[in-house]
Amino acid sequence: MGAETLLGEVEERQKKALEQLEADYATRKAELAKHTAEQTTQIADAAKKDASALAEKERVKVSGVAKLQAKKMVFDAAEKMLESNILALREVLAGYAESKEYQELLPRLVRYASKRLGGEVGVICRQNEAPTLKRVGVKIISSNLNSIGGLKAESENGNLELDLTFEEILRSHEEEARAFILSKE
Repeated sequence: MGAETLLGEVEERQKKALEQLEADYATRKAELAKHTAEQTTQIADAAKKDASALAEKERVKVSGVAKLQAKKMVFDAAEKMLESNILALREVLAGYAESKEYQELLPRLVRYASKRLGGEVGVICRQNEAPTLKRVGVKIISSNLNSIGGLKAESENGNLELDLTFEEILRSHEEEARAFILSKE
């Protein structure tokens, strides 16, 4: 019986060792499953946060682009309105340049130029304005001014010039008009 007992003991030890290995395996397997589940949860949470942040970033970007496009559309519409108003103003000025009131304005423009230039002036005007200006004693340098209205004046010695054409007056005040109209938005 000695060998059988010894064989029984070895089998018993082997069985206990096997049970211990299976228990360790089951414990390690459970720990590994728990660890895997925790990591999966962490990865999923991180992915959700990343996706949420990315979605928010994209939303802000799209919103910013939309706001920028809206501002551009408003600016373009304002610019078209300004151009239209300036064109309409030019047409009104062209009509005014053919009126009786405009003929009365011409001598006042010459007096203004004379004050600004400090003395007698010579005038460059449109052909149809020359007779009116000659009647009031204005020296006409040229009557071939290409303008919708107004005149150019030169000092007696020719060193100074004052441009009082409607185009120049509009140009010099255009930025003020634009700023005024745009501030009304």
